[in-house]
Amino acid sequence: MKALLIASKDDFNEDISKVTGIGRYVRELYKGLKKEINVESYPIFDYSSILSSFTSMLKGTFRNYSDYDIIHLLSSKPFFPIRKGKAKWVTTVHDLFFLKYRESKPLPLMKKIYLKSILSSDALIAVSSLIREDLEKLGYDKRIFVVNLGVGEEFFTTPLQKAEKKEMIKFGYIGRLDTERKNVIRGLKVFRKLKEKNVVFELWGSYNPKSEIFKEIKKESEEDPRIRIMGSASDEKLIEIYDSFDAFFFPTREEGFGLPVVEAQTRGVPVIVFKDARIPAEVCEYCIKIDEELPTLDYILSFKEKYSQLLKANASKFSWENSIKRLIDVYNSL
Repeated sequence: MKALLIASKDDFNEDISKVTGIGRYVRELYKGLKKEINVESYPIFDYSSILSSFTSMLKGTFRNYSDYDIIHLLSSKPFFPIRKGKAKWVTTVHDLFFLKYRESKPLPLMKKIYLKSILSSDALIAVSSLIREDLEKLGYDKRIFVVNLGVGEEFFTTPLQKAEKKEMIKFGYIGRLDTERKNVIRGLKVFRKLKEKNVVFELWGSYNPKSEIFKEIKKESEEDPRIRIMGSASDEKLIEIYDSFDAFFFPTREEGFGLPVVEAQTRGVPVIVFKDARIPAEVCEYCIKIDEELPTLDYILSFKEKYSQLLKANASKFSWENSIKRLIDVYNSL
């Protein structure tokens, strides 16, 4: 079997600082599949300008793919191979947020092209059961396979630091701060209902300081010194940051998969989400689900003490090794 993995140039970029969540997915799949099958990479898409975007689409359309068994588009792109021969065209769908949220919406014409590309694929990889449901609602009637994302091996192998007696209870969040979907402002308003002074809420993630959402977040932090804007979480310190949390508060409205939830649970950290959030069931089975009030600090600390090992054991099924095995099974079935 011979497969071709297609993604943006930045997703294969050597500069780790430019790699997104999808970029991590691209790298992990390519690295894992190389050990098991004959696979090549094709870093074609370049969105640095309108001209390069159009050129990328043309190159992808007219390239000859007849030498491959599988053409795997690793995220939704405007892609229509016309010389694919016997090859099966597979697309991984991470989410359909471009249909819903202002910050994710492309131009109307591009939205139609993205949808047409997804619906024209010979098979789809959904990163969660929730995305599979969304794709079925779109009317896609070919084969859909669920292949969950994985967590880096370092999350399982890095030893926990010795717990020190702490005076402060620490809530944490990691993710983009200034997007409608991440719903950080709602989370801050709920956090501020806590009356205790021995608690902080650290917000880790990138943001546009000029965005209206971030301006409101900054205002909340200025009114309540327990809210701390920390900046981006580097890969090198990510595990250390998770380990410092007594709870991970993730106020998101919805997730295609919810990798931060799994990462936190892999480190034994309880995760708090809203009951009305759309997060895949396989990811948030052991989350603490709330309405508009956080649990007491005593409850959170006791939850962590009682269920830390259970959280780790459940999260262990989300490994890249399992994702690669599942993906090869999908290729073989096609």
